[in-house]
Order: sequence, then structure tokens, then C-alpha cells
Amino acid sequence: MKSPGAVISLYIRQFFRWTGVQVYRHPAPFFWIPVTLSFLAVLGLLRFYEENRIWYLYSPEKADSHFEHAVANEFFNDRGGKFWLEVTITAKDMDNLLRRDYLDGVDSLAEFLQYNFTVPCNGVKGGDKLECSFSDLCSGQCNDNQVIPLFNLIYRNASSRLHPNFRLTYPTMHLYNDEYYVGEHFAGVKIDPKTNVISRVKVVVLYFRTDRQTPQISSVINEWERSLFDYVEHFDHPTLNMTVNSDAMIAREVRTNGLTCVPFFSFSVAAVVMFIFITNGREHFVFSHNVVMAILGIAGPLMAIGTTFGFLFLFGVPFNSITLVMPFLIIGVGCDDVFIIIHAMRKTNKNDTLEDQIAETMEEAGPSITVTSATNILSFGIGIATPTPAISLFCLYTCIAVAVDFVYQLTFFVAVLVYEERRLEKMKKTEKSEKIEEALGAPENRPKQILSVQNSIRSTAGAHPLPANPDGIVSRYCRFLKDWRTRLGLLLILCAYWTASYYGCKTMEIKMDTTNLIMNDSPLNNIAWIYERFLWSEGQLVLVFVNNPPDLTNEHNQHEVLELVNRFETLPYSMGKNSTSIWLRSFLYQSSLYHNNKGFNGLLQEWLEDTEGGGARWNDMLRLKKSENGTILGVNKFMFATACAMGDDANWSTREKLQKQWRGVAHEYAHFNVTVFQSYSFYIDQLDSIGGTTMSTVIWAAITMDLACLLMIPGINSILTSTIAMMSINVGVFGLLSVWKVNLDPITMCTTLMSIGFSVDFTAHISYHYYRNPTSWTTDERLADALKSIGWPMIQAASSTVLCIFPLMFNTSYMVWVFVKTILLVTILGILHGIIFLPALLLTSGDLSRLFGGSDDSKVQPEKSEKLGEISQTSSFSSTNSETALVKSNDSTELRTLPQERGSG
Repeated sequence: MKSPGAVISLYIRQFFRWTGVQVYRHPAPFFWIPVTLSFLAVLGLLRFYEENRIWYLYSPEKADSHFEHAVANEFFNDRGGKFWLEVTITAKDMDNLLRRDYLDGVDSLAEFLQYNFTVPCNGVKGGDKLECSFSDLCSGQCNDNQVIPLFNLIYRNASSRLHPNFRLTYPTMHLYNDEYYVGEHFAGVKIDPKTNVISRVKVVVLYFRTDRQTPQISSVINEWERSLFDYVEHFDHPTLNMTVNSDAMIAREVRTNGLTCVPFFSFSVAAVVMFIFITNGREHFVFSHNVVMAILGIAGPLMAIGTTFGFLFLFGVPFNSITLVMPFLIIGVGCDDVFIIIHAMRKTNKNDTLEDQIAETMEEAGPSITVTSATNILSFGIGIATPTPAISLFCLYTCIAVAVDFVYQLTFFVAVLVYEERRLEKMKKTEKSEKIEEALGAPENRPKQILSVQNSIRSTAGAHPLPANPDGIVSRYCRFLKDWRTRLGLLLILCAYWTASYYGCKTMEIKMDTTNLIMNDSPLNNIAWIYERFLWSEGQLVLVFVNNPPDLTNEHNQHEVLELVNRFETLPYSMGKNSTSIWLRSFLYQSSLYHNNKGFNGLLQEWLEDTEGGGARWNDMLRLKKSENGTILGVNKFMFATACAMGDDANWSTREKLQKQWRGVAHEYAHFNVTVFQSYSFYIDQLDSIGGTTMSTVIWAAITMDLACLLMIPGINSILTSTIAMMSINVGVFGLLSVWKVNLDPITMCTTLMSIGFSVDFTAHISYHYYRNPTSWTTDERLADALKSIGWPMIQAASSTVLCIFPLMFNTSYMVWVFVKTILLVTILGILHGIIFLPALLLTSGDLSRLFGGSDDSKVQPEKSEKLGEISQTSSFSSTNSETALVKSNDSTELRTLPQERGSG
């Protein structure tokens, strides 16, 4: 009974033989349709959309953080959405900012950015104002930075610092009866143990937050933000340094990181073109042929890249900077196909018609290219289903590009091959005719002609060529691998390799470092350092939204809400009550100052409208139920903030534990519909899921690879050995990446999927060609023929892949270097496995199978018919590996059988 793989393999070969005939007979449509599609893809630029929001791209789509972000947005969206920007100020010597000139400089800078840094606004806020500052554009409570001038005013006077009404304490500053949380503004703080007053501040953070209100105002705010980026970039102060952070800044830097790949792409293309030109040797060097093959060989992958980008843009798929690595991968994959096709064409019998040569080339190269392309497509296809948008987008672009490249190389490039071979054939005939005419003169002086007709190609004749020359290099190499001492040595090397790989896999750290997504010289690196060194260790805010508060006119409900606040204040690493900003506590304390009988809601309205020491500054943290005349009927929802300080434990593991505790408290008060939000919660969710997601994705990808091989490589032993080799390659890549100081993050997950797909290139080719050889041959004869058939194209493909990514080694981006390291590892390990370890494994499994009484691969020999041309039907062949010559003379016709020589190898 034939296995499904045997049947599918036979049909695939027949399909590609038929395709080769069609391309030979009608090359024009196969050439021009890909070219036309590539030009039409330009239309995709009309719908180009870029997505570089790091918090969206690098966290799972259904993560809690996305819901929390939506809740925070909903809280502010009733006034047009929230805009935020942070400015960090440090001394150039990274010392105390409370020195007189330094603190005055900080105060002046805060005032300048708030009131005097303007952009054209053309009266969008009403009136005839043409230039607007942030204060003009801001709505609601725009005094986030008011603690800076207040602090400076008190601190500069030594006597005021000790006044009982002015307590410059940390993390909350007390002015008369009001409290101001300064923990989010000041970092690197030192407290005077005698007076309990702040004596040192190393970092000051200014916050610019507002509601966008209308599209017109939002547009002006965006322009203000861009102008501030330019101002900060050229900021030059004698004592102060300034950096800026915002969603737009992060998106800009992430985009810049991806765009650094672009200048290197032309060098990669040039290097690969030169490599194809040099290694595309024929029996006789033809310069023009090598040029055509090199340039048009790379044209297919380039068109596939353009087609993929263009049509995905056209269908509304967003672009992300990480996808700019994809073209380098496609150039490598496309060049692999070029080498396989050229090598298959070189192996054909040049005495056959060109149509038969093209058909045989497609039949030989098509299945090999199909196996590797299908597995790459399936590997990246699995990645599309991952919940992290950045990984899903990268895999989608790469999956489609590999599929398009597969089609283009087997249509466009084969059509190029047809045109080029016709040109060479015509050129040879012309040169030969001219030489014969010149050398022989009159026709009567010419000797008899010998018309040589060879047996049909292997797939048509139903027979195989003789084994490679036993004295050749490849055959001797295979016998060397078959020696038990060699295999024992390889086993010991493999054990050491697997041990090192296992250690690397076990010790790989799960870490989401945002600086890995930007360049080393990005200003955001300074921000990240300040956060890691000061803000996260000394005081980081968590926002708590209460979206379904109880009736707060009831005293019991007031206590329950305050108990909720207390739960957050008593969690590990919390900075306690002094770090909390909650309107209710302040209102209940100050309401006693209002001597009237208005009740809770009446007092609340009066308090919120009181700008002179009352609660006006708390308006932005409440959403109120009001009657038509504006009277407060109750509290619809509100938010409060509290802080944590992780100290020396400020790491991602601690943040993950804290986030789970915050969410746990919120869940306990589900009847209040409590939601917590923290700025780095997206990264925590990614860290929490990346391990499991990577594991499940890798397992599914590996299973898919095995199924693909099962359907295309019918030999059971070949499938098992190639699967073992693929697993060995991927375990090695993953483990050695860890040893090479690469952490597990979304970028590593992308490269892991790439590694799984690419590892097939170095295993499936050998296994497939090994399977095709007769089981009557010895294992080393079958292996020698397989290596002779595909070994050199594999080495060419590996070399071109390394050349393709070589220019990227001059890029300093972490993201790019993870791809470079992965490709280097999978290429080196792939070649070692494909040329050394897998052959040894095939020899061993074959010998074991024969030892236990079976053949080492179940094979189905396709039924084939012989094609004898115009030779008489009574003619017979003495050998299936012979060459038949029909000798014509003036008076007789003679049929001869010429033995075919063994292949060199």
C-alpha cells in the first residue's frame, strides 16, 4: 500500500514537470504577470498606515492591560482623550538640583514650557490668538507642575523651610491644610534626619497632561509636542540636562530603530548579486549569462517583497518597523531557490531538447523548493495566530512574502531561464555554424554526422543513474562518516552540544526591556536609566479607577471606600498614606471648615468650586452626576493615585508580583467596578504570557513541520532523521542565543519561528534526495548521490544568507542583532547538521533498518515510460544507464549503444 507521502510526492513531481513544459511553451505570461503585479503593488502606498505604539504592539491583545488602558481612556475621553508628556531634568554633574542656581533654573524652565513655549494655533481656542502655549491649549486642571515654584519659593528661604505651615517632606509636601504629592516629581531624594525636610533631589520630572478636546486643538497639541522634541534635542544649558518622553517620542524612536535597516539593504543585495555571479559556473564561462542570472535571480525576491508590502498596505494591514527585517530574510530564501534551480538545470542532459531540460529542472527543483517554502510558510503562519500584535504582524508579512517569492521563483525566474537558455542555444548554434563553415568548406568534404539520443530523464525513464564514483571526494567522505569511530566521535560532540544548548534554554531570562526596541544613542535610553535608577525604585504611581462607587452620602459607604484605599496603601512596597492622592479623604477633613447644612453633595459642590485652599484642584479626578442647572446629585465615578517604592528590588519580577497584588485587591472590590492602571502594565502582561506563548507556538510549529515533511518525504527513516536534526538545530539556536546574552522577549520569539522554518532548509533537502535513490544501493551510495545532488546548492544558500545579513552586523540595534545572531546560528548549525550530523544519522538508521531485516526507507518507484523519439520500435537498449547513438552515413544507418560514465563524486 502506498503511503500518502509517496502519492503526494509523485503528484508534486508530475505537477512541476507539467508546469515546466507550460513555462517553456508560454514564457511571456509567466514573466510579465509577476512584473505587472509588482508595479500594481505601488497602489498600496495610498493606504499606508504605520503602527508603532509600543504598549499596543508588545502586549497580548486580550491582556488585562488593554482593558485597563481602555478604562483610563474612557475616564478622560469625555473631553477628547488624554495627552501626556514627561520632561525629566537633571544636573549635568548628576548631583543635587536644590543648589540655588540649579533650582532656579528648573523653576524657570518649568514656567517657560508651561506659559512661553508657543506654536501657531490660528485661534483654535477662540479669539484672535495666533500663538498658543501649553497653558493656552490645556483644559481642566493644568497645574500639574505647580509644586515646583511653590517648593522653590519656600526652599530658597531657610527660615521658611522650618515654618510649621510649610513642611517640605517626602513624598507629600504640606502647605497649610493642603497636601501635595511630590513623589512623582522628585527622585534621587535625600531627607535631612534632623528636620525631616528634603535636602537633596537629583531628578525633577515635569508633567504636561491635558484633554485633547477637539480634533483642531489635538492637532495643535501634536505640533506643540513635535516642536518640543526639536527644542529638547538642541537644548543647551550650562548646568541642566533635559529629556522628554511621550507616546509619540517612543513611536518615533521605535520607528527610527527599524529604519536603520534600510541603508544596509542595498549592500546586502549587491553582495548576493556578486555571489550568484561568481558561483553560477557553467562548463564554459559566459559573462553575459552570469550577469543575467545574478540580476534577475535577485529580481524575483525583490518583486516578492514589493508585492507583499504593497498589497498588504492596500488591504489595510498596518506597517510596523520590525517588518523591515523581513526583506533580508526573503532575499536569503529567494537566493536559495535560485541556486537549487540553476543546479538542477546544470544536471540535465544537454542532448535533450530544451523543453525536456526545463521540465526536468522543474521536476527536480520544484519539490525541494516546495518542501522548504511550505515549512517556512507554515512556521510563520503559526506565528500569525500569536496574541502579540508585533509578532503577528511580522509573521504575516514574512509568511505572505515567502509564499509570493515561492510563486515568483518558479514562474518568473524559470521564464527568465527559458529566455536565457534559448539565447545561449541560439548563440552557440551561430558560433558552431560559423566555425564548421570556416573549417570544412564544401558539404562533400564533411564526415558523417552522429545524432545522439539519450535515454529519457530519470523521472521519465523509471531508472536511476549509476552511483557516484566510489573514488570521488563525496563517496570517500560518506565512507568516512560510515566508520564507527567517526560516528562515535560525532555522538560525543552532539552530547556536549546538546548539554550546552539545554543549559542555555534553562537559563534564558524572560525580560521585556523597552530599550531593546530603540537605538543605543536614542535619548529614550536616558529616560529609561532614570526610571530604572530613580523613579521605579523610589516612587511610582498606580492609578485606581472606581467606576461604580456607592452612595457616598452614606457614612458607611465612605468608610468602605477609604478601606479600599487603605488596602492599596498597606500592600508590600507601598509608600503608605503619605503617597496617596484621594479627594474623599481631603474633602472629609476640610468639609468641617464649611459651617452650613447643605449636606454631602452641597458641601462637595462648594468645596470643588473653592479655588482658595479648597478642593478645586481635585476636579480632574472626579466625574459627577449633575442636574440640568449644574447642581451636583452624586459622584458618578472617580480615581485616586497611590505610590510604591521598590528600592533595590526594582526589577521586572517585583513589578509582576505587585501588579498581581493590585489586581487582586481590585477584584475583591468588584462591586465597585475597580480597575488599576500602571504605565508599564503592558510589559508585565507580555512577560507573564511570553513563556507559555513561545512554548505552545514552537510545539505547534514543530508538529506542523513534521506533518509537512511526512506529506512530502515519504520515507519514514528520512522523516525521523530530519525531524531529529531540526529539533537539534532549534534547541541549539535557542540555547546558544541565551549564552549569547539574548533574553526571551517578542523579538526572540519572532526569530525562534524564523529558525524553525529555516532549519528545514538544511534537513529536508538531504532527506528528500536520499529517499529518492534506489533502496538497492548501499546507504553510503545513496547518501553520496544526495550530497552530490544538493550539497553544493545548500552551501551556496548558506553562504548567500550570511552575506545577506553581513551588512547588518554594522548596525547597533539590539533588535537587528538578535536577528543577525539567530540567522548566523541557524545557518552554521544548519550546515553542520545538513552536511555532517544528518548524513551520519541517515547512515546509522539505514544500517539499523537493514540489520533488522527491512529496507531503510519505504519507497514507491513511479511508473514511467520510455521516450525513443524517431528510433525504430524494434530498437532496444542494453542498459537503462546507456546512451544510444544513431550514426548516419550516405549509404547506411547504424544504431550504437554507448555506455554512460559514472558520476564524479
